[in-house]
Amino acid sequence: MGKSKHLGLLCLFLGILAIQATAMTSVVVTEDPIEVSKKVISDDPTPWNEAEYKSITDELGQPRELDKMERNYLLLQSPWLGTEYLQGVFDEGVNSIPVEQLLDLLNLATNSPVQTSRKLAEISLRQALLEYEEAYEIAANLKSDKSVAYEEGIAFLQNRFGYLKLKTAKKLLEESGKTEKPGIDKKVSKKVSDRFRSLRRKYSDQIPLSNALEEVKAFYTLLEEVVSGLAVVKPYTDFTQTITELNEVQLRERKHWRSALEITYPREGSVWTIPDPASIQWNTENLPAEKTIKFYLLRNNTVIQELGVFKNNSLADGIRLNSTLPKGDNYRIMGIELFPADKFHTAKYASPYFTIDKRDPEAPAPVEEVVTAPEPEAAEEPVVEPEPDVVEEETIIEEVEVVKEEEMVTVVPEEVEEEVIAEEVIEEEKAVEEEEIVEEVKLPEKRTDFDGRSITYVKELEVNSKIVQINLWDHGRQDGDIVSIYLNGYPIVSKYNLTYQKKGFELKLDPSQPNDLFLYAHNLGRFPPNTVSIEIIDGESSENIVLNSDLSRCEAVLINVKD
Repeated sequence: MGKSKHLGLLCLFLGILAIQATAMTSVVVTEDPIEVSKKVISDDPTPWNEAEYKSITDELGQPRELDKMERNYLLLQSPWLGTEYLQGVFDEGVNSIPVEQLLDLLNLATNSPVQTSRKLAEISLRQALLEYEEAYEIAANLKSDKSVAYEEGIAFLQNRFGYLKLKTAKKLLEESGKTEKPGIDKKVSKKVSDRFRSLRRKYSDQIPLSNALEEVKAFYTLLEEVVSGLAVVKPYTDFTQTITELNEVQLRERKHWRSALEITYPREGSVWTIPDPASIQWNTENLPAEKTIKFYLLRNNTVIQELGVFKNNSLADGIRLNSTLPKGDNYRIMGIELFPADKFHTAKYASPYFTIDKRDPEAPAPVEEVVTAPEPEAAEEPVVEPEPDVVEEETIIEEVEVVKEEEMVTVVPEEVEEEVIAEEVIEEEKAVEEEEIVEEVKLPEKRTDFDGRSITYVKELEVNSKIVQINLWDHGRQDGDIVSIYLNGYPIVSKYNLTYQKKGFELKLDPSQPNDLFLYAHNLGRFPPNTVSIEIIDGESSENIVLNSDLSRCEAVLINVKD
């Protein structure tokens, strides 16, 4: 049975469900998800009555979370919906599954289709019950006029479809047992075996969820072509037809309430002048006024200053820039929503390039560009909150797409550069003098900050040679981390996209002093903070270290060369 049949007319039972779905979704959309939620509940109160909830939990039991193996079955629900379908199915942070687990699932879909159909029904019931319970609890508060947060209104609208999925999964469970097991001939078995071998060659260990979904889709198409396995279990094909339609509506709901951010000032051609205070202006969609936004100053794609956290009132002024910033026309502002209502989406925006200039602090300030908020009467004084802690930083889960830069930008104050040059001249003069003067050697102090970020040392090592080999790779999850590795303040790896594959480098250490090796994060990847595994190899011995960094701090290790 082909995909076109899956999306055809519903049978009588499915038609009833479609009518119920229409009753739940045909509401007048407003800007307030709480009011929309109340209208959904008043239009169709049955699912949100205590008696209905009790009858369902009495029959199915209390909701229980799915384990990792069980969640893999949900790949069979709607494989043609694309990767966004997976959001809300797998735990946050899970972005791949073992290849062998996927092959086991496809093997069951081929050789044990009835058993697989029943298992999918049981897992879909539990997943739907989790969604329904979350929506029911919010509905209970809405009905009792208890205070409901903006995020809870959106959560209700996105999870209310669990009630309809329950009926669909129960129907699959009831009918799967009445289906006879389809036979598998040798010709079909060979095609399946060839596909399995191809998958093993293509993926060594883990397979990204997006790729797994594509492979399930392709494999199901193969089963349709050979008229075998799960593709000929009619209860399953009916189930996927209905569940796909419900998931499509659920995806549209999620996108409808998705937050958006646009920075309208500074714009292309704008000029910020140091030491004058700067202003930022922005517009948002589906982001209430009480929400907060964090802004960063970038030079090309490198964060060089955190500008602060502001309430979403469209205007922030009185921002002070670092006086050591160099002039340039390659600056941008990046804004990121904190504590997003949709945990799978964060509103973010990078402005066009603009210019930063400098003037003599004693000279009068030039006439500034007038920045007016869209609704000045509603604008309030910007509320600058304390720097968010690690929990706040974890809400920034998506990589901001910015133009790549070949070399990392490092802000070095002009006065510091002059001091370094002066020290180098003095050292050269000392080298010329052949006097045997014994002086007390003062070792340099540990570096405590770099480019506006604090540095924390996690370990101190001792090696036998001034030449060592290091290997680095993404620690834990490959999630788009972009990092640089610095040795004594100089980049040895610039803007490298971490993967599971080890990347090797040779380091030349300074035997006269402790060498600081630290991790500098250019983004937060999908799962902050940036984490890198580093293997330091000194001849036959080696040391493994894990360093973490975010946009405000760097972790480092000190390396000493034995005398």
